[in-house]
Amino acid sequence: MSKLNGLFKEAKKNKKSLFIGFVTSGDPDYQTSKEIMKEMTKYCRVIEAGVSFNTSTSDSPIIMEANDRAIKSGMNLSKTFKLIREVKNETKSDTCFVLMTYLNPIIVYGIEKFISNCVSTDISGVIIVDSNLNSPEEKKLIEDLTKKDIGYVKIISPTNSNKFIQQSIKNCKNAWIYITSYLGLTGSKNVNIENVKKIVKTVKKFSKEIPTGVGFGIKTPEQVKEVSKYADAVICGSAIVNKIKEGQKKSLTGKNLATFVGDYVKTLSEGAK
Repeated sequence: MSKLNGLFKEAKKNKKSLFIGFVTSGDPDYQTSKEIMKEMTKYCRVIEAGVSFNTSTSDSPIIMEANDRAIKSGMNLSKTFKLIREVKNETKSDTCFVLMTYLNPIIVYGIEKFISNCVSTDISGVIIVDSNLNSPEEKKLIEDLTKKDIGYVKIISPTNSNKFIQQSIKNCKNAWIYITSYLGLTGSKNVNIENVKKIVKTVKKFSKEIPTGVGFGIKTPEQVKEVSKYADAVICGSAIVNKIKEGQKKSLTGKNLATFVGDYVKTLSEGAK
């Protein structure tokens, strides 16, 4: 059983939804990003650590700007693993870390090397935004990560077919199904509750066991609370990344910026039931 399985089982037993926060690794720079992640471990049961990538297809301008800041500061996949190791060592937190990336950086890095570093870094799960159910690379990643009890998370949207959803469920036994509340770029709209209800119901029709996590457009504690009525986890990303930019505009740096972002994440997390 993966750590994510255990986390969701514990939450279900306590009748609570998990709060998951996303941040781009290395944004705005390595050391500040570390301080921000350390703050987030206080309030997030899971942290999605984005791997900076300059040709992403599903990210909002907010996250693309964060990717640019991280790349400019010298961030890459190897440094992402190093960053997470340091955060885990310095916090001794039980927060699970999930890598969010695209397939190209993994192939360039090397699939075997990627999996090996996921194991040594104690990564709990992997989200590959542009993965393809029929690609040999995805099949290898699913098979090898599952053997290591590392969760593989699939993203489904309002336009996906029942066949795609069913296949995705089969591939996510060690993790959760990531539901986007609308079609489009993350953070570009407000959460669509009607879509959330509909897709969660569809997923549960095919599997009552697979946990559901909902993201896209969740920006306030009230929205977190509303989504938590239907989903096993609530995911906030662009709103947190935007708070980093906002803090920078206020001339905040280092631990002061991390505290500014952490206060916001704390407020959001309190909306999870």
